[in-house]
Amino acid sequence: MENFFNPQSVAVVGVSDNPANLAQGIVANLLKFGYQGTILPVGPRGGSIFGLPIFPRLEDLPQAVDLAAILTPAKVVPQVVETCGRLGIKRVVVESAGFSELNDAGRTMEEKIRALLRRYRMRLVGPNGLGLMNMETGLALPFASLEPPPRKGRIAIISQSGGVGSHLFAWMAQEGLGLSKFLSLGNRLDVAENEVLAYFLQDPASQAVYLYLEGLADGRELMSLARKASKPVYLHAPNVGAETAVIAHSHTASLATDERVLESACRQSGMLAIKRQTEFLNAAKLVGQPPVKGSRVVVLSRTGGEAVVTAYACRQWGFELPPLSPPLAQLLRERSRAGIIKPTNPIDLGDIFDFGVYEEIMAAVCRDPEVDAIIFHYGPLADFEIQRGREMARELVEQARAAGKPLAVTVLISLGEEEFLRETLGVPVFHFPEDAVEALAASRFLAAGGEVAAAATPAPVDAASLAALLPPEPGFLSLAPALSLIGALGITVAPWGPAATPEEAVAVAQKLGYPVCLKLAAASLVHKTEAGGVLLDLNDEAAVAAGFTRLAQTAKDALPAGEEWQVVVMAQVQGGLELLLGARRDPVFGPVLAFGAGGIGTEVLEDVSLRIAPLSPAQAREQIASTRIGRMLSGIRGQAPADLEALSRALAVLSQLMLNFPRIQEVDLNPVRAFPGKEGLLALDARVRVSEQ
Repeated sequence: MENFFNPQSVAVVGVSDNPANLAQGIVANLLKFGYQGTILPVGPRGGSIFGLPIFPRLEDLPQAVDLAAILTPAKVVPQVVETCGRLGIKRVVVESAGFSELNDAGRTMEEKIRALLRRYRMRLVGPNGLGLMNMETGLALPFASLEPPPRKGRIAIISQSGGVGSHLFAWMAQEGLGLSKFLSLGNRLDVAENEVLAYFLQDPASQAVYLYLEGLADGRELMSLARKASKPVYLHAPNVGAETAVIAHSHTASLATDERVLESACRQSGMLAIKRQTEFLNAAKLVGQPPVKGSRVVVLSRTGGEAVVTAYACRQWGFELPPLSPPLAQLLRERSRAGIIKPTNPIDLGDIFDFGVYEEIMAAVCRDPEVDAIIFHYGPLADFEIQRGREMARELVEQARAAGKPLAVTVLISLGEEEFLRETLGVPVFHFPEDAVEALAASRFLAAGGEVAAAATPAPVDAASLAALLPPEPGFLSLAPALSLIGALGITVAPWGPAATPEEAVAVAQKLGYPVCLKLAAASLVHKTEAGGVLLDLNDEAAVAAGFTRLAQTAKDALPAGEEWQVVVMAQVQGGLELLLGARRDPVFGPVLAFGAGGIGTEVLEDVSLRIAPLSPAQAREQIASTRIGRMLSGIRGQAPADLEALSRALAVLSQLMLNFPRIQEVDLNPVRAFPGKEGLLALDARVRVSEQ
């Protein structure tokens, strides 16, 4: 990456003196941003551009080249890349479109380019992007006009879409936020986000990293990098559903990521999940500020209405508004005209016109160790107040900095004062109180650092024994082997037995004790209840025998001809709460664990929490507690708790199962019964899907 961002010379391939030529824009931006190296335009017609000669061929260049930026028709790109390889140019940026995002022919060209990269040991950014930028050296490879130009700053951007990235840092400039480095991934033919992120996290010029991705190449590595990061990482990945997948695939050949899995990945690794670009702009304003380490906020407001709005936003984001310290409360009583101002938090300063009192109040707030962050609504109401108001604002900012207190400022009424605060004082300025509170919440989340990764643990059972329970062919296991697999993990299954005849079913039922239920079991029968394959409340031999006959007819009607089937007889469990425990293999993040309300409540209540493996019992306990059903299990209104330790162990062992056996694609235990006031749990059903060996 260092060679991409700090080349001493750049060849721009595809340049002509035609005013409509797009590659001209690359040369123009290099000159505009003051690139410190040598610029070498290349185009078959020759000529000159911006006072620089255009060389007809790469072979005609008078010196060695560190990096080539290519913007030619797609069909020419493989030839240009090969020429770069022969000439020893090891870094290439391809901004041309028309590759895998377009059609199969474009995908074939990408394969040719990959082969060339391997042959010549080259690296490539793109294609179908806007290149990269380094604000320290003036390296600016986008072909698009950058207006307003980005400011030099401390935020690095990785964007799969060049358009999203350039639009974002234009708004960053508007909001007083500066750019350190930028890379547009495009189709990620070679260089992908994790390699760039690792570089930016070590880059002294970059204090925070924003990623816009329409697909993730390796989610688990991304999480690992974020966990180790000492800088904020913001992840914006909107391609999470059917609505976005079609346009994203045609744009950058990406596949959708499950939104809930993505949110869990961010939560576990300490990345801030971005859903709106303005959310990032708000959060980024606190880069370089002391982190928000708690939830106790003091609000200073010059109007009561803005104080109310802020209090409501604090409630939404889980912030507390603690009572004021006794010395501060007394100060307010003494300085309030006619005793109108009440010593409450938020502090309504509308009755105080002596800005010196504001400074005294801020000093008292900064001394209070029980305050984690401060919000100040600043706003001189008359022209004669502006100069003294600015002096006061400067003093308040300096006090907060000296005390290490995070400070967020909004400007009321006199909107022109935003520029003074932002440009002169270098303080984060927000348009509305809700924005300020949202930014503080982002800082609080990032300061927490995400959940600690679970340590690897041994396989839950002997690997060979467990592997023997998996059939060689892909698909769902029939119910009996699925239950056997779950039992082998140490998860308790309700007493059961298989039956191939009515007589066997009766014998199993008598052994288990009545009442029992019967379940039709076959590999293709995934949804047994919908097919009429589950019979409940069977209380005697006659009912069991008749039930078996009925399920035999269901098998004949519902199963493919010739498919093997059997009946599982299971003790009917009474009482308890129905839960879902499950796991599936996400294509981006790997094994994902699910816990929530089970039975019919799974679809109706939508009370499910996800975590990405590995998962320790302690983390599983937190996962359980994050659901409504989990809070019920912990004991409510005097009810005894269920066996949360057994549930946590079951989730942890499912996590280890998925990590140790890549063939297992999906496990669904629904329902699982847990019993308030009693130890243990019982799995009543199991679905397990495996891939080919």
